[in-house]
Amino acid sequence: MGSELGTLVVVVLKARNLPDKHSFYKQDVFAQVTLQGTTKKTQTDIKGGQHPVWDEELRFSVVDQGKKPIVMEVSCWSKESRTDDVVGKGELDISETLRTGEFDGELVLLIAMPVR
Repeated sequence: MGSELGTLVVVVLKARNLPDKHSFYKQDVFAQVTLQGTTKKTQTDIKGGQHPVWDEELRFSVVDQGKKPIVMEVSCWSKESRTDDVVGKGELDISETLRTGEFDGELVLLIAMPVR
């Protein structure tokens, strides 16, 4: 692998209009971010339902991959007693952001619903 570029700070703020996994009560939801093989999660928003709020900072060490794109995967999960269920996930190429330097703003990522 290449040299370390630095630390990427990802603020996972909230999700809106998530598919609801439950009929009679609100789902407990957490977000998960994966970057270059490292996965980190937010705390679970108990009864966050379709509109959870986390407002959490996740930090990742980023390594230069040359011309290969650097892709961040974001997913939302419903916390279940046996096995957590994926609510949806999406990917975002952050190569340009890393090349140009600091990005201070909001990225809206449309989460694709899993196929059943």
